[in-house]
Amino acid sequence: MELHGVLPPQEVYRGWMSSRVNHSGVESTVIRRTVNVMISRREFVRATPLALGSLLAAPALEATDSAGTPPVIGRSTRRARPGDGVATLDMGRRQGVRILQLTDNHFFCGVEKGLTITNDDQATERDWQALVRHFRPDLIMATGDLWHDNPGGRGQASLEHILPKLERLEVPWATCWGNHDQLDDFQRGHDSLEAARNSLYRGGATHGDYRIEIRTASAPGRPAAQLGVMNSNQFGLTDWQLAWLRRTQAELDASGQTAAPALAFFHIPLLDQKTLYRPRQTPGLCHEEVCFEKESGRALPVLAERRSIRACFCGHDHVNDYAVRARDVDLVYGRATGHAGYGGEKVRKGAKLIELDLVRGAYTQITVFADGTHWKPA
Repeated sequence: MELHGVLPPQEVYRGWMSSRVNHSGVESTVIRRTVNVMISRREFVRATPLALGSLLAAPALEATDSAGTPPVIGRSTRRARPGDGVATLDMGRRQGVRILQLTDNHFFCGVEKGLTITNDDQATERDWQALVRHFRPDLIMATGDLWHDNPGGRGQASLEHILPKLERLEVPWATCWGNHDQLDDFQRGHDSLEAARNSLYRGGATHGDYRIEIRTASAPGRPAAQLGVMNSNQFGLTDWQLAWLRRTQAELDASGQTAAPALAFFHIPLLDQKTLYRPRQTPGLCHEEVCFEKESGRALPVLAERRSIRACFCGHDHVNDYAVRARDVDLVYGRATGHAGYGGEKVRKGAKLIELDLVRGAYTQITVFADGTHWKPA
């Protein structure tokens, strides 16, 4: 499908307020939005409180782009101990695992004061419930931008408002950090994510990078598959994350676990997802430029090094949904889920359903919707 570039600007939201509630000590309001049209990524960021904050913080953020300094977004202050950074999902006698990827949910986007529950956020939560009901996943993987920024220091309250929504789905879940997942105290956020019910998040002492071992009764002594969850912060995968990946791969080599099939999840796409896309040839949807941020093309060789990673799944670009392949690794866009994010009138909001065969190591992926339907490019 042809690349269309920048989308039309979004109109200013106009609405009326009703029924005050309270969450985490922050005033909340329900807003009925009357306008919901598309904006481009540039306008989306410019229209939010993150834009000013990013400018003010730019010098400090630049300094994080190295193997020796952890990222600002998702930085841990807790010392890692043996066993940190690893979760386990036990599939019993099942020979496959079904993963529902939700991405770019953007709860509280456009809300300037307090925690405002909008029609868009209510629609997103309803979609979560319907997607789980229709597709019955074994694991939910949220690939970044779960909430939207940290205006007035409310990021932690935003997170604590969202966690019960994930818990009520009654499915094991995990998440990675996106550029809009902003907090004053990231360690407090790590701790909240790890402590939540049904959570497999284990990045609290490892700066948001962790893995999930999938185990079965037929192979109790070793994982049947690995899921790598990486913190692409707001730069993309840079030296810090690649150093973590190399260390992790070396540890798995030493224990004889490298051969297990693996999938990787992170928020920001790779440069290769831009360079490998071919207009009118690559199946799928590409309606905006690939925002790979500072990822320079160095990530893919590291991801492909051990030949165990079958595919990488990302988000970030709300109106792209396609896959490309290089070095025997598929690079797959998830379908943007959150109604509060831009692009809903261009590309229908949904999710990605991933099924991994734990015997053959093969996987399939398809875009799914809250009404139980699905879509796959021709």
